[in-house]
Amino acid sequence: MVRRSVRYLWIVGAGLVGLVAAVVVYLNGQGRDPGPDTVFRQLDQGWSNAVREQMHHLSFGSRILPYDWLLHLERAEGDGLLRDPAFLARLGFIPALPSERNPDGLPVGFSRTRADSTGTEWLGFNCAACHTGAVRYQGEQVLIEGGPALIDFTRFENAVIASLEATLAERDRLDRLASSLGQDGRNGLQAELQQRLAYLTQRRAINHSETAYGHGRLDAFGQIFNTVAVELLNQPGNARPADAPVSYPFLWGAPHLDLVQWNGSAPNQAPGPLIQNVTTALAVFGTANLTGPGGLDGYPSSVNIPNLGTLQRHYNQLRSPRWPEDLLGGLDPDKLAEGQRLYRDNCLACHALSDREQPLQSQRVTLVPRTEIGTDPTMATNFIQARAQTGLLAGRKKLVVAGPDFGAEASTIETVVHAALGATLHHPLEAIGVTLEDFLRVYGAKPRQIPDQYKARPLSGIWATAPFLHNGSVPTLYDLLLPPEQRPTRFHVGHRELDPVKVGYVSNAGPATSHFDTQLPGNSNQGHIYGTDLSDSERWALVEYLKSL
Repeated sequence: MVRRSVRYLWIVGAGLVGLVAAVVVYLNGQGRDPGPDTVFRQLDQGWSNAVREQMHHLSFGSRILPYDWLLHLERAEGDGLLRDPAFLARLGFIPALPSERNPDGLPVGFSRTRADSTGTEWLGFNCAACHTGAVRYQGEQVLIEGGPALIDFTRFENAVIASLEATLAERDRLDRLASSLGQDGRNGLQAELQQRLAYLTQRRAINHSETAYGHGRLDAFGQIFNTVAVELLNQPGNARPADAPVSYPFLWGAPHLDLVQWNGSAPNQAPGPLIQNVTTALAVFGTANLTGPGGLDGYPSSVNIPNLGTLQRHYNQLRSPRWPEDLLGGLDPDKLAEGQRLYRDNCLACHALSDREQPLQSQRVTLVPRTEIGTDPTMATNFIQARAQTGLLAGRKKLVVAGPDFGAEASTIETVVHAALGATLHHPLEAIGVTLEDFLRVYGAKPRQIPDQYKARPLSGIWATAPFLHNGSVPTLYDLLLPPEQRPTRFHVGHRELDPVKVGYVSNAGPATSHFDTQLPGNSNQGHIYGTDLSDSERWALVEYLKSL
């Protein structure tokens, strides 16, 4: 009986192995990748699995494409669907398994909105698309909640546009899509595809940048400014190149800083965070109608205020990731002691220490004049210089119900704040937990003067946030401590493989990487010379201490 049981188990096991092999062969034979690895180690960052799942897919109102379109659109080049996990992984998106909130197994940061007035459910991004990182080391993957993403936004945008163009150009593609969507005729679908293609193509054109973003960067302010000043105000003449790409900032501790954004331009007292998040939701393929008079009724928009509140509350609890010594190696006590002293002497004046065990602790940032820090000026300069024709806002209150009136022209950030506040006011104030008095106390009735500066913040979890400087121009922490003339001038971004010695991603070329050239406009790796006069042994000690933060 024992022999027969063992023989039976051996046969079943062999059959299962054969079945798996057959599936892999079949998928490869169909020209499909079996898919990227979806197994990630979770660090203790203060979130439960339920919260993590909610944060990865809860919609704040972003509308890229009708949801069903994404499920069935084919890529313009090669076999396969636009939504194929392996294809999206090459664009830097983190794969995720199907779940209750993500039934179709879309990547982290992909969201499904509730149906709008036409009954359409929309595919969009949420915060996690740009603010979730992952590192890989010796075959193991580690998820970094709130970390900077490595997505290639431009390549995704181009892929969506190319897919729509190919579907409209080839009758067979259009017929297959119509059939998959259960539509009897294709004329109505064709018109809808053309309309969406025109919107996305125009959006890409007004945000054009001669310097490629590549993996892990976006000119967030440039795209926000164009969304409001061009699209929502219907003022094509307000378009400015979105040519100051910056890295996606890490979010742990951010809700408790007094100022946020790379240039410290946004006050972070209530309801500052909500207004900033509404601004982001509008820019990430959101919609708003500013044609109404505004006032206490505000402006209707696609922004989901309650969901934004949920996302914001959970980010308030997020802790920085601790260096996983069992995977990446233990920390040297002697180097740590020396590195702590070097940090105090070279870094602490700007980068205050924070306690990861007290995630609600308020912190002040240090604002450093751009001319002093010497890093690339493009982002700060673009922000200061951006101005817009106000169009339909002329004569309205800058703060919707208070403050001075708009003239024919204003700083673009004023129009952005106006649109975000109006979208917020359109919802019951008691539901969002803010008051107009709070807002006026933070922003004041007069336009805020933003100096030419960049922000220094606490560095907890800095080991998981490569590449470095605001524009991502330095690949590792060790390189950042070198004199600027010795830093790498060209490298590749997109690998998730971590270099635990220099602390940063492996930067050699690969099929899913983008080339970073520090000689291009907006890409300078100069400045931030603090600690660059250390000896090499001191550099390594300081790097060791930075791992521990």
